[in-house]
Amino acid sequence: MVRLIVNVLLKKVKVINNLAIVKALLFNIVLLAVSTNAIANNESNDDWADAWVEEAPASPWQVTGFIEAAYGQFLQTNVTKNNASLNELKARVNVDYSHELFDASVKLDSYYDGVLTKTIFQTRELSLSASPFSFLDIKAGRQVLTWGTGDYLFLNDLFAKDWQSFFAGRADEYLKAPSNSIRTNWFYNAVNFTLVWTPEFIPDNYLNGERFSFYSPQAQQIVSPANDFSVDNTYKAQWAARLNTRINDIEVSLYGYQGFWPTPEGTKQSANNTMQSRAYFPALNTWGVSAITPFKGGILNVEYASYNSIEDNQGTNKMIANGQHKFLIGYEHELAKNLTANMQYYLERTKHYQALVNNSQLPEQLVAENRHLVTLRLSYRALRQTLTYSMFAFYSPSDKDGYLKPSANYQYNDQWLLSAGANIFFGEDEFSFFGQLEKNTNAWLRARYQY
Repeated sequence: MVRLIVNVLLKKVKVINNLAIVKALLFNIVLLAVSTNAIANNESNDDWADAWVEEAPASPWQVTGFIEAAYGQFLQTNVTKNNASLNELKARVNVDYSHELFDASVKLDSYYDGVLTKTIFQTRELSLSASPFSFLDIKAGRQVLTWGTGDYLFLNDLFAKDWQSFFAGRADEYLKAPSNSIRTNWFYNAVNFTLVWTPEFIPDNYLNGERFSFYSPQAQQIVSPANDFSVDNTYKAQWAARLNTRINDIEVSLYGYQGFWPTPEGTKQSANNTMQSRAYFPALNTWGVSAITPFKGGILNVEYASYNSIEDNQGTNKMIANGQHKFLIGYEHELAKNLTANMQYYLERTKHYQALVNNSQLPEQLVAENRHLVTLRLSYRALRQTLTYSMFAFYSPSDKDGYLKPSANYQYNDQWLLSAGANIFFGEDEFSFFGQLEKNTNAWLRARYQY
């Protein structure tokens, strides 16, 4: 249209031959073109504005959770009160709140435990986290803590564990027990420093007879004492620290811990009855180091920890566990598509071993000075990653015992997760670490609905 108007005007120029008129007409054409383009743009912008729908701001609240039914059965005759190793209906609620100044997290479990015949309410997390400075993160409250490089093997990680859940067939997340702590992370260039203070010591949820049986050196047999297993608790604080950095492709960490043995490794006479002994948690200090790095298409990890038994630093007190050196090396690699293997070698060397032998009433039942353990995890994913087969195997050539943990998990859809597996223990001696648990061999099933 503009070109047609220009041609007409040029013809008029020849006729009129008046330069002033031509300039005026050309100026009007430019104004017309600019106006037309502006109108078109405005109409386009109006159409785009009409199509635009402003999204509502994201809610700072997020609520998720699940409902789960689980059942496990012993596969051998056991001395426990109940033949079921797991029998529960559980409901979980997760509530997360995000604010520009802080984050809050709540995880609540409520379930009926048919093995213990009672309803249990547990707060797995109730915490606040914030970053008051660019170099500092703080998380305070009830939380699950973990670090280290081992797979089901914990050297420098002395935070609370739940071994009853692990051996019963609950989800792996329940192996880590919660604690009431304050965790601070300090950042400086490539160095991170983490300090954890737990005002009141939280021990492991160890085997105590209420669900599983174990070997008693005093009774010289497998027992399930339930409420008769007396332990003196401690209410003192514990500290844990980690210094972490990266050197090229190697992530290196240094660890320190001041607190107590996570299981009752000491025995003392009862204050009320000198003829009766009670288990307790002796003081323990540890330090260690770990490194993890990519290697030959896989991941290589190495870890070391030194356990110093403060109340028996010479190993002469037969009522308290000796200190230990612990060493771990592991390697994970994808063998084939969807098939991954993880192998570990673990060494546990008892300090002052000869003193331990000389002062022991049952030296033939003592763990070897150098306890060796090898593990293998095989994981295979199928059906577009919705079905996972897993086998985790522990074997100790020094103790001549072991533990197999096969499982299968099927994610039917976004809501339903079905799981099945077993905990299989074996050993030549009933007093060895895994041998004492042989009668606790069980199989389990879980069905979870997630929302």
